[in-house]
Amino acid sequence: MTKLNLDYETKCDLDLKVVGLDRYSAHPSARIMLCSYSFDDDEDVELWDYSSGKPFPRDVAKALADPEVEKRAYNAQFERVMTNRVLGVESSVRNWRCTMVRAFLLSFAGTLEDVGYQMGLPQDKMKMAEGKKLIQLFCKPQRVSKSQPYLWRDGLTDPELWDLFGKYCIGDTVSEKAILKRLIKYPIPEDEWDLYELDQKINDRGLPIDSRFVENAISLAARRKARLMEQMRDITRLANPNSGVQLLPWLRERGYPFADLQKDTVNKVLREADEQLDPDAFEVLQLRLNANRQSLAKYTALKGTMGVGDDGPVFRFGFQHAGAQRTARWGGRGFQPHNLPRTPKMLEADATLTLTTDFIRDDDMDGLELMVEEPMTALVGCLRSAIRAANGKQLRVCDLSSIETCVVAWLSGCKRLLWVIESGLDPYKDFAVILYKGCYAHPGTPEYISAYESVQKFERNNAKPAVLGACYRLGGGELANGKKTGMWGYAEANGVALTHEESHKAVNEYRTNYIEVKEIWTRYERAIEKCLKTGNDQKVGPVTFKYDKPFLRIVMPSGRSLYYFKPLMKEKVFTKVVGYSEENGEIYESWTKKSFSYMGKNEKAKGSKKWDRIFSHGGKVLENITQAFARDILKYGMLDADADDFFIRLHVHDEIGAEHDLDDDYHTVERLGQHMTRARDFAPGLPLGSAGWAGDFYRKD
Repeated sequence: MTKLNLDYETKCDLDLKVVGLDRYSAHPSARIMLCSYSFDDDEDVELWDYSSGKPFPRDVAKALADPEVEKRAYNAQFERVMTNRVLGVESSVRNWRCTMVRAFLLSFAGTLEDVGYQMGLPQDKMKMAEGKKLIQLFCKPQRVSKSQPYLWRDGLTDPELWDLFGKYCIGDTVSEKAILKRLIKYPIPEDEWDLYELDQKINDRGLPIDSRFVENAISLAARRKARLMEQMRDITRLANPNSGVQLLPWLRERGYPFADLQKDTVNKVLREADEQLDPDAFEVLQLRLNANRQSLAKYTALKGTMGVGDDGPVFRFGFQHAGAQRTARWGGRGFQPHNLPRTPKMLEADATLTLTTDFIRDDDMDGLELMVEEPMTALVGCLRSAIRAANGKQLRVCDLSSIETCVVAWLSGCKRLLWVIESGLDPYKDFAVILYKGCYAHPGTPEYISAYESVQKFERNNAKPAVLGACYRLGGGELANGKKTGMWGYAEANGVALTHEESHKAVNEYRTNYIEVKEIWTRYERAIEKCLKTGNDQKVGPVTFKYDKPFLRIVMPSGRSLYYFKPLMKEKVFTKVVGYSEENGEIYESWTKKSFSYMGKNEKAKGSKKWDRIFSHGGKVLENITQAFARDILKYGMLDADADDFFIRLHVHDEIGAEHDLDDDYHTVERLGQHMTRARDFAPGLPLGSAGWAGDFYRKD
C-alpha cells in the first residue's frame, strides 16, 4: 500500500485555539500555505509553497483522494479536515492514520514536540524550537502600525524567516516519520484503526446543539452574577468584592482562617465553619462561589466553537481518540463532553429536569428561581441539556451498567461480586448489606435476602464510593495539609459525607469480604517484578505481562496492550499520618519499599506537562487494566452499532448515544444495548448489562 506522510502550515483570520478546528477550517480566509510531504520510505521530504505560484502537487492531491493510500500525519484530523474543506480535495476517513493517536496508544502524551522529547529523539529529528514564533508571525494576522504596515507577513515581507518557516514545516514531517519509525515496532490491533475511522466519522457529525438554550443560559448566568455581585457589595461595602485583594482582608477580619480564596479552601471553610466565622463572611463566601461557577464557562466555549450541521448547530471534534494515557479512553476537547458536572439531585427527576431545561430555553429567571434556591446551580447542572436532537429526531442513549465493577469481578475471579452481578442484584446494595446491616451471610440465603431488601437509599449511596474506589486499593484516608485523602476524600469528592471512621471501616470491610480483589493487587505486583527481572512472560488470570524493552506491556484478553515506558523496580519512601500533637501537628510514619515505576506525564505537576518517573502499585495497575478493558468492551459495541447503521453522535465514558427519527422503531435503545452487551469470545463469562433512555435532550440517567 502506498503511504503518504504530510504536514500543513495554515493561516486564517480566526484563532484556531479560540474557535476550534470546525469554525477555523470553514472560514473563507483559511488557507494552506505550506505542505511538506514524502511517499513511502523516501527519506527526502518535499515542500510545496503556495507563494511560489505553483499548483498543489498533483501526485499528493491524487494520493489524498485515494482511499487505498495510507495518509499519515501527527494529529491527522487537522490535515484531513483542511484537505476536504480548504484544499477542496475529497478525502474520506478511510486509511487516515494518526501518528499522535499511535503515540497515545503507547502512553506518550502531548504535542509532536512533547512526544519527540519523551522518546529521546536525536536533535536533528526534533521539532524546531523556533516554530512557535514563526507560527505567530505567519499564521495569524498582525497588528498594523506605522512601523509594521503588514496585516499578513509572508515571503515578500520576511524572505529569510519565510525560508526558515519552510524548513520548520519540513522538520515536522521529518519528526513525525522518526516517531512513527520507533512506534511501528510495537503492535496495535488492526481493528483499533477501524475504531479510529469511526471516531473520525463521529467527530465529523458532531454533537447536535440547542443554540437557543446556550444563548439564554449565558444571558441568565450574566444577569444572576450581576445580582450576586450586588449582594456582595451591599454586605461588604467594597468597590469590587470579586477582587481577592479587596475581599480577603475583609474576610480575615471576620474570622476567615486562610490566606487564599481557592475553591477547595473556600469549600472547606463553608463545610466546617465554626463560631469564629462571622455570619456575613459565611454568606459572602457562598455568594462568591455561586458568582464564579467555573463550569459556566463551558457555555461560552460551546457558543464560540459551534459550527453548522445539516440539521442545525453542532459541536464537532470534541472527542480525542486515546486521549487518556495507558487506558486509551477518549479525552475531551473544547466543550469537553466527558467532563460535565453532575446533575443536582433536586433536578434528577425527568419532569423536573425537563421543566428546568425549558425555563432556561425560555430565558425565564422567575421560573428558574421556582425550581431551585440558587439559579446558578440549575445552570451548571443542566449543561447536558445543551445537547439536543434536531426537530423530528430523538437521542437514544445506552450505558453499560456498573461496567468497572463487572470487569474487576471478572479479572479477579471474585466469587461474591460475580454471584451478585450475575443474579441481577445491585453491587452497591450488596456492600451496604455488609457495611450497614452487619450481615455476612452467603448471598442468596434468606438472611441475606432479608438484609438486602432492607437497605435504604442513603445506605446504598454511602456504600457506592467504597465499591468504586476500594477495589483499586484506596486507603481509609487521613487529613494531610488540611485536606482529606483516601476513601475519606474520594467519598467527599463524590458528594458522600462519610466520617473518618466510616471511611476506614468501609475499606476494611471491602478488603475482607471481596478477598480475591485484594489478592489480585499482590499477584499483579509480583508478576511485574518477576517479568522485569527475568524477561519472561507472566500470566495472571486472563492478563499477560511482557517485557518488550523499553516497555512493560500488559496484554489484555481483547488483544490490545497497555504500555509502560522505561519500567523499573525502584525504592520509594512511603509516609502516612499516624497521629496528631498540639506541639508538632500531624505525626507521620515512614517506610521504604521497592515499587514498580515508569516514565509518564505527571498529572499533578502544576502548570506543566512534566514528563517524570511515576510510581504505581497493584491497585493502580488493576484500575488501568479495568478501565482499558471496559473501554474495549465499549469499542466493540460502537463498531457493532455502527455496522447496524446506528447514527452515533456521542460516547461518554461507558455510554453510547445515537440520533434517529422519532418514527424509527428499528434503532431502539434496546437494540443498542444488545450490541453493547453482546458476549465476546475473548471475555467468556464476563457479566454485562445495560440501561438506557430516549429523549429530546442529553441527560445523565
